[in-house]
Amino acid sequence: MTLSRKLHALPLMIAVISITAYSQADTWSSLPSANTPVAQGTVNEVPVRAPSSSGHANQLLFSEIELLKQEIQSLQGRLEEQAHELNKLKKEQKERYLDLDRRIGQLVASGATGNAASPEGGDLDGKPDYDAAFDLMKARKLDEAAVAFMQFLQNFPKSALVVNGYYWMGQIYYKQANLDEARKAFTFVKNQFPNHAKTPDSKYKLGVILHRLGDDIKSKEILREVVNQHSSSASARFAEKYLKENFSPSL
Repeated sequence: MTLSRKLHALPLMIAVISITAYSQADTWSSLPSANTPVAQGTVNEVPVRAPSSSGHANQLLFSEIELLKQEIQSLQGRLEEQAHELNKLKKEQKERYLDLDRRIGQLVASGATGNAASPEGGDLDGKPDYDAAFDLMKARKLDEAAVAFMQFLQNFPKSALVVNGYYWMGQIYYKQANLDEARKAFTFVKNQFPNHAKTPDSKYKLGVILHRLGDDIKSKEILREVVNQHSSSASARFAEKYLKENFSPSL
């Protein structure tokens, strides 16, 4: 019997117990007592009743009710655990949004342009396309921005702005909780542009993503690399804080 069916049957079980108990009491009350005179010739007409099994049935029903109570308590415990996990996920999602929102806000406030972090003297082929994608991202149109950055990268694979395009694609995917695509974008920046200004933060985000994907060993390795190789950067401070909060010293 499933839990829902058991719950629906619970009132019926209680009613049956009440009816059975009442019937038993009524039956015994109807029998003549020791002090009640019995008319002659009617003694043999009093039926002899077999011992009732209602007591055993009541015990079974009470046992079934107790089992149902235990199952309900177990389900309540599971619901509380799931609610805790959901709140944790909501908090992480909010943190990702605030991080991206902060970065975009800094760019808007400072009047940063798409080529601000590009290599000095680099070829800026495709800059109008890049700027269009960047503007979509600033407007919080993240789905459209991701498509626009992808088209830019496909059309201008040798542009000096490619590293910026991959970085912002990683940020967009990270905000959307598309961790595998974000991992690919940040890995590209890390491996292909080790000395770029976007690399420390790309490595930090990559370490966080790997941790959330379950690769604790690689995650900790990259986060430590950020702390050691980019010690003066804000990303190093973030990485150090993340290590303390999510990894034991012995790992």
